[in-house]
Amino acid sequence: MNEEVVTQEENTEETEAQKIQEMRLELLGDINDDSCDDIFTLKLKQAKYIALETLYPYNKEITELPQRVNDSWQVRCAIELYNQQGTEGYSQYSENGLSWSKAGGGLISKELMEELVPKADVPRWWGVGKNLFI
Repeated sequence: MNEEVVTQEENTEETEAQKIQEMRLELLGDINDDSCDDIFTLKLKQAKYIALETLYPYNKEITELPQRVNDSWQVRCAIELYNQQGTEGYSQYSENGLSWSKAGGGLISKELMEELVPKADVPRWWGVGKNLFI
């Protein structure tokens, strides 16, 4: 039993390290540049919670992402969140002939959110795990 837990923790650490390397390569162009790793870790964590809230809106007991979301979606979402830093709250902005716009006004793109299909469930009491209707 303990070996399974250790193996799962090691796999989680390896997976997070791989995700950070993907983000380094995509955003910084250098897989060895660890200057933004703290920010990347934060953005991966935020992406995870966005996915969990979307996929399981009524079940707060689920704390791990499904494999299909964990493989690619989380990194792509974290990259979007990273690229939006400093641009919160605007829908259009123009200065000196340059203009920026943000469609939708959400945290992440509509296309990325549409990849997540929420799981229908009966709402539960917080921390109790019992159905509201029983």
